[in-house]
Amino acid sequence: MPGRRQHGEGSVYHRASRNQWVAVADLGWKPGGKRDRREFTGPDPASAIEKRAKFLDRRRDGFTLPRGRQPYVSEWVLFWVHHTARAQLGPTSWEAYRQKCEDLVAPYFEHVRLAELSAEDIEGWHASLLARPKQRGKGTLSPATVGMAHSIFSACLKEAARRRRIAVNPCSIVSPPTADREPPEPPSQEELDMVLERCKTWPNGARWVLAITTGLRQGEALALCWNCVRLKSPASVTVRQSQARVDGEWVSKPPKSRKSRRSVPLLAVAVRALEAHHAAQAVTDIAGRVFTRPNGQPVHRRTDWQDWQDLLADLGLPHYRVHDLRHAYATTLLEEGTDPRVVQDLMGWSSAAMAEIYQHVRPAMHARVVSRLDERFGG
Repeated sequence: MPGRRQHGEGSVYHRASRNQWVAVADLGWKPGGKRDRREFTGPDPASAIEKRAKFLDRRRDGFTLPRGRQPYVSEWVLFWVHHTARAQLGPTSWEAYRQKCEDLVAPYFEHVRLAELSAEDIEGWHASLLARPKQRGKGTLSPATVGMAHSIFSACLKEAARRRRIAVNPCSIVSPPTADREPPEPPSQEELDMVLERCKTWPNGARWVLAITTGLRQGEALALCWNCVRLKSPASVTVRQSQARVDGEWVSKPPKSRKSRRSVPLLAVAVRALEAHHAAQAVTDIAGRVFTRPNGQPVHRRTDWQDWQDLLADLGLPHYRVHDLRHAYATTLLEEGTDPRVVQDLMGWSSAAMAEIYQHVRPAMHARVVSRLDERFGG
């Protein structure tokens, strides 16, 4: 049975008019919404497939920039992501960069010399991406996706300018598309109380008690091991690793930043839930993970998400995201008047500016401000 096609592999067929075999490489989209397809020919299927495989390997693994001529933008982008960026990024972040560079950037600039790249070229690239159909689902690429690709491309061109291969970074002149996002609304305190009550009998209840009371990221919770949990006073969990998907495999890796490596105090309700969870854990995971499947294997994100959706459906609550519990934890800390610097440490933010994303001003916070102003001004 033939193996699953790898990224970029297309069909293999016989071209009778020339008596040759053709192996197709599908490289995504060209400007204007057309597919970018490359053909590799040979006297038999094996030789055509071998040519295509060598090409895709070179494209995937990067290459040395050509000598004696100015590189094309696509050549510089692939060189940068496979050499410079790869040495600076963690495996998960680099995989995201590689995908954006190979799929959303390089194919659009295969015929543009690096030194000739202009702001107008960047604007045309934005327009092409915004008109490009999504690979999955309906509609076209979102402004948020295009903006992310713009940021990565800008970092690439910034390095080119630093090395004096271009005079100026054109991405710094052109603004990326704006994505008007409504701030997510986390569960209310009443809804969180409903979840905590249900978690007393929910099979995986400790998982959601921990999320509500610590604000751990999904990957941090799923990679948490018992040797990083202290249930005696002062109770806490220490974040040392996070679950991530790298090269198609689920692995545990260090958190994405130094600030993410942190200890978070455990509330009494979380201690009780984890103690009960530990006592009921029939099969011990070889790595000592806190949350596992019944057979002791790791819980992956999709399964974790489904369990959360099942819990919400059981309670008749809206379909909140797993990450919304992190928003709720940050909001609760701020509502209780916690110093923003302490909130930053507990959340594992690299910058206090992250509070602008996670902070949700609720009426309780407004009421507290009004009460203090009344006291101040003798109301």
